[in-house]
Amino acid sequence: MEKQLDSMPKTTMQPTTPLLKVVSSCNFHEEEVLKKHFLLELQSTLDLEQLLVIFFRYLNTIVPCRGLDYQHQEMGIFLRQGSRARHSAEYRLNIGRDALGTIRFNRRNAFAERELKQLETLLGALVLPVRNALYYRQALEAASIDPLTGLKNRRSYADNLEREISRARRENQPLGLMVIDVDRFKRINDEIGHLAGDQVLAQVAEALRRSVRRSDMVFRFAGDEFVLLLPNLKPGSISALKSRIRRVLQQMDWAHGDHPIEVSLSIGVAVLEEEMDGEALFKAADLNMLCEKAEKHGKS
Repeated sequence: MEKQLDSMPKTTMQPTTPLLKVVSSCNFHEEEVLKKHFLLELQSTLDLEQLLVIFFRYLNTIVPCRGLDYQHQEMGIFLRQGSRARHSAEYRLNIGRDALGTIRFNRRNAFAERELKQLETLLGALVLPVRNALYYRQALEAASIDPLTGLKNRRSYADNLEREISRARRENQPLGLMVIDVDRFKRINDEIGHLAGDQVLAQVAEALRRSVRRSDMVFRFAGDEFVLLLPNLKPGSISALKSRIRRVLQQMDWAHGDHPIEVSLSIGVAVLEEEMDGEALFKAADLNMLCEKAEKHGKS
């Protein structure tokens, strides 16, 4: 692991052992029970986000923290528990040659040296479960990728939708869902050919990737329909995202051989409300998209 405190230079450390030595206000027996329960919980899941929930909960019984950020740039993962704060301690997680990402602890007050040693000891218990969770995530993603566009597929969408709804409600954060449909896609297939249609889908996917935030998720839902999950959606950002998608689209070269292609999108958005489940959220965004498409083509 490598450690970084605020703006201080990074220093390299040897990985700590999974054995925990912590200071607690509990008596010795209670402390041992909590520790054993924590270690068992870490081994109970291969879901990376759930793993961080377990770790963050136990962490706060030992070293109070306002928030925790985990990032794995190569895999496009960014997960947060709690919130950012003024002071931080950051560690790069490694096992041998396996780079497991970085984890940053945030709070209002600076960490004492004793607390940093406790963080490092706790991280010693986390690194193996994190590696297992990353391997599991890679295996799932390999089965959840659309081969034409490289986007996550409908199966992945279903898994992520329920997870994001749970997180939005747990953290009291807004969640948006955007449904995007390629206008007159059947005409492209019929008049220019299916290879041209495949090219359009791949280019639309690339335009969406370029347009979204790192925390957003893009899926090929079915045929010429795409879905975006938009966690922590800021007020006023919907129209900005729509404009950005259409601007990126206009900047791309739309032609198949000698055949120019006219490409436009119909976009609908819905924001999660208290009484909504995943199906209701999708239906609201899909209806919004169909209304836009009808208005665009002069249909009632």
